[in-house]
Amino acid sequence: MKYTGETNPDIWLEDYRLACRAGGANEDLFVTQYLPICLGDNVRAWLKFVPAYSIGGWADLRKMFVGNFQGMYVRIGNSWDLKSCK
Repeated sequence: MKYTGETNPDIWLEDYRLACRAGGANEDLFVTQYLPICLGDNVRAWLKFVPAYSIGGWADLRKMFVGNFQGMYVRIGNSWDLKSCK
């Protein structure tokens, strides 16, 4: 279940948090600290560039994570995409 940047980061984070809670992690601090283990190498590298002390909890992490990876994931095409094909 490693995040590689190919799926919607908001949905992936929610699934990750739910999985942690199902496993018995009731505190967001644990869920936040465990996250790097569940990231692919390319995504984990992003954490190295996050300024120290800029993540105070789950809400901060979620905001930064989604803000960084939202534009990168592969989206399913729609009818407008088909109309632009020539």
